[in-house]
Amino acid sequence: MTMFLPEPCTAPQPIFTLRRYLLAVPLNAVFAAAWTAISGHSYGHSFVFSQCIGLLVLTASLLCGFVPYRLPRYLLRITSIAAGVVGGMCMAALILGLPVAAVLSMPPAGWRLVGGFSIAASLLSFAIIWWREREERQAAELREQAANAEARRLAAERASAAAQLTALQAQIEPHFLFNTLANLRSLIGRDPELARQLLDRLIEWLRATLKASRQGETTLGQEFDLLAAYLDIQRIRMGGRLEVDVAIDPALRDMHLPPLLLQPLVENAITHGVEPKAGTVRVALKGETAEDGVVLSVTDTGAGFGATPSQGTGVGLENVHARLATLYGSAARLSIESPVEGGVRAVIRIPRTSLAGGHA
Repeated sequence: MTMFLPEPCTAPQPIFTLRRYLLAVPLNAVFAAAWTAISGHSYGHSFVFSQCIGLLVLTASLLCGFVPYRLPRYLLRITSIAAGVVGGMCMAALILGLPVAAVLSMPPAGWRLVGGFSIAASLLSFAIIWWREREERQAAELREQAANAEARRLAAERASAAAQLTALQAQIEPHFLFNTLANLRSLIGRDPELARQLLDRLIEWLRATLKASRQGETTLGQEFDLLAAYLDIQRIRMGGRLEVDVAIDPALRDMHLPPLLLQPLVENAITHGVEPKAGTVRVALKGETAEDGVVLSVTDTGAGFGATPSQGTGVGLENVHARLATLYGSAARLSIESPVEGGVRAVIRIPRTSLAGGHA
């Protein structure tokens, strides 16, 4: 005989109810062996009585959780134990083919022995189930805390990355603006009409650029359109000696990336490639799909490496490196190459594995 009593007089929790029944069966078998040793009855009879009493007490203890707490808890506990013991003995008697009346008409000493053993088994069962469920709850709480901590860490990383991208992006806007205004200033004295055209295009460019730069990200198609407008401004300023080739794979136009990522590369091509070289110079801006991802390139046929002393601060290239590292880690890379035909080629390579992370 046994008494399996989990935490009494509380509404049953579905997640634990099945586990309680699964734990009750082996515990009841252990208590049946103990009862056999105490009473001398056969283990088969003790096993049937133990399972019937234990499972009914468990059911009664779960059901009493639905009873309003106008009744004292201890009264509900006693009632569930009594109902389980009496009902379990009747059920076991019916299963074993024994007279129910004979089983219930035990002398007081027999009832005291059965009752005492049932109470002891109930307390032990309650302690085991309480400990098991406490361990499970604590483990679940630890998992939840770890998940929350990981979510907070990822949120902090995203916030930090967004702040870093914003700060890096802010470096580009005055960098481009100062260069363009300096170009406009030099053009005013030489060709006022061309300076007016350049100013009109600059206003259009700034309106579109400032709108894009206030967004968290743009598309490669929009970025190429803005850069084409920028190169058109430079072509006006240079009197037509600048040739421009802008080409993008149509499948890449919707690819997401931070605004003005390519701007420093195009500026470098103009400042260090086109301006120092006399005659016609060509700048090609391309976005291509490769087997391993995406290739974005800015190529000029200008002066090339070392043709003139560098007047730059390196802010533009450092900015591109930093933004790529923030977005893609070490997967994406920027390389500066020297083509055989001369000039400089700046190439950004972004693997497909990085694009799958949400930037394409």
